[in-house]
Amino acid sequence: MTDSTLTPTDSLQNRSKTLRNQRRLKGWQGVWRFLFLCGVTGGLVWGVNLPHWLIQEKSQIKILGNEQLHEEQIHTMLGMSYPTLIWKLPIHRLRQKLESQPPIETVYLTRELLPPEVTIMVEEREPVAKATMGREVGFIDNQGVWIPERFYQGAKVQPSVKFKVLGLTRQSLSYWETIYPLVVNSTIEITALDWRDPSNLILHTALGKVHCGTYLNRERFIEQIQGLAKLRKLSSQVAKERIIYIDLSKPDAPSVHLKDIPPKSPE
Repeated sequence: MTDSTLTPTDSLQNRSKTLRNQRRLKGWQGVWRFLFLCGVTGGLVWGVNLPHWLIQEKSQIKILGNEQLHEEQIHTMLGMSYPTLIWKLPIHRLRQKLESQPPIETVYLTRELLPPEVTIMVEEREPVAKATMGREVGFIDNQGVWIPERFYQGAKVQPSVKFKVLGLTRQSLSYWETIYPLVVNSTIEITALDWRDPSNLILHTALGKVHCGTYLNRERFIEQIQGLAKLRKLSSQVAKERIIYIDLSKPDAPSVHLKDIPPKSPE
């Protein structure tokens, strides 16, 4: 009679064999999983590096909103190198780079994948005055941003401004955002500011030159503009040719310096 009962040794051998088979299966599963991931990763790397995702030339960068600057000038400011993968474009850095240029105030930048292209919408600063700063000539906008004239050399449109500022400095430029609205809204037309003598701000007005003395603060300048408005009838009382200058360094006690009338020759 045959004994079919398994001995402890046989049971251990079968269990060991089963465990080995399971480990071998898991090992092959790990290998296939690794190969699959490598294939997917390689496919993705190959796919994103296809020429279809490349910015290869300037024509793939559309520039909109530029009314004064040429597209070529903005391309030069960007300083991009080609070809460049659209995925790798440093969008934020490019925007900051353009917004750091004096003629440009704000930049909106987007990218499209199909077809690969970049759209750059720019908002340019609007010069309101032509100015001299030291030996340099340039423009300033209503916020007091200095724009060297070289940025508009070869531009599509040259800034058309009538207002002038002479002898601008970094310190006086800091006052501009405060001064400009008062100048523009003056009831007596003001066409220029002469700051070449820091101790005497001179206004060129419809009444003649106005000496304001040292610029102190906004409140003081408001008093001087108001004092100028009170002299609006001066031109009907005194010929403009006789006025050397109007002194508003003390706005509560203005004075007018006149040329002497030459004596009449005897007949």
